[in-house]
Amino acid sequence: MKLVMVVTKITGNEENDRARALEYCRFAAHKGVLPTSSYLNFHNIFMDELGFEVEHLLTLRLAKQVDEIWVFGNEKEEEKRSLIENACLEYGSRAKYFDAREIGEELLLCTMFSEKLIERLEELEEC
Repeated sequence: MKLVMVVTKITGNEENDRARALEYCRFAAHKGVLPTSSYLNFHNIFMDELGFEVEHLLTLRLAKQVDEIWVFGNEKEEEKRSLIENACLEYGSRAKYFDAREIGEELLLCTMFSEKLIERLEELEEC
């Protein structure tokens, strides 16, 4: 099973950012990969003035360990290209972009059908 790092845009709205990261991790799990999110794992666990730098270093180390990096966003075409280019510069060719508007229906279905995910994970385990 592939290990995938889920990357989301941080807007500063902690509640929405967390909900979005959870949603994208759920989507990734439904796609048959093992998701991890640096936002969910590291954000705000280091509260001193160097906390952001520690989070960034841990994220970079995590990025080296995963098979793929899935970048999620909903930018317009020019912003999307820029985001993809930046992700490829930072993470290499393992970066893959998902437009939230294009996968919206799939995201909703992932929220609704946890029993399907359990079935899929059990199938993958048997392989």
